Amino acid sequence: MDFIEYALVHYRWIFVCLFLLPASVIYNCLFYIRNRVVFMFSSLPEKHDQKVTAIQKQVREWRDEGSNTQMCTGRPGWANVSFRRGLYKQKMKNININLVDILSIDTEHKVVRVEPLVSMGQLTSTLNPLGWTIPVLPELDDLTIGGVIMGCGIETSSHKYGLIQETCVAFELVLADGSLVRCSQSENVDLFHAVPWSHGTLGFLVAAELQIIPAQKFVKLRYTPVHSRADMVKTFTEATFASAKHEFVECLVFGPEKGVVMTGNMTDTAETEKVCRTW
Repeated sequence: MDFIEYALVHYRWIFVCLFLLPASVIYNCLFYIRNRVVFMFSSLPEKHDQKVTAIQKQVREWRDEGSNTQMCTGRPGWANVSFRRGLYKQKMKNININLVDILSIDTEHKVVRVEPLVSMGQLTSTLNPLGWTIPVLPELDDLTIGGVIMGCGIETSSHKYGLIQETCVAFELVLADGSLVRCSQSENVDLFHAVPWSHGTLGFLVAAELQIIPAQKFVKLRYTPVHSRADMVKTFTEATFASAKHEFVECLVFGPEKGVVMTGNMTDTAETEKVCRTW
């Protein structure tokens, strides 16, 4: 055991290059194909109801056992973005929540209904080919819808739409009594506003509805250098409240008196020599 531990610590690049990276690529490819096939055959709503019923059954079993421990999701540690080991789960009732699918896309009402373990990469790879995206998109592909709603969404925000939970239309939760509840701006309003940032303390999120907006092929960026803090604030404020209504506004600060304000807008055309490519 000491030799294995030493090898993994001091020569982990061998394990990563020869085993971990190939396994990750294979897993991502298989999961992508699986998602496309399942979504194509539109069997998700029926399967979703069955999976939610199974979650309700687990919660009711916990109640029947006396509710002597707390509950938590049974998601394994390797599936988390965080490096933290979830030792607390060993003392809790683990509820298996295998909810990883996009349930429906309603382009008429501009809403997408998803299960909580749908990742940002999975959602955008489905929406973008259809010409849609979500208004506030965290930059890490592996973050899940449920995680950014129940957590803080890694503070990703938009000057037009706010935080990601402010683009949510409705939530569906299984409560501690095993009941299934839907909440929105018009039903169970208190619960709807309490769910974001609640970290799963109010119930198990089993579905969420989010706004979607039209997406275009490119984002055209304009860079404005600034050379003082006053100039940064002035330029950033003007860009945020400009009548042009920029889709994206951001400021990168390189020092106490130096930075660049970036404004971005979607477009279907681009100057070929100015297209930023990923290598």
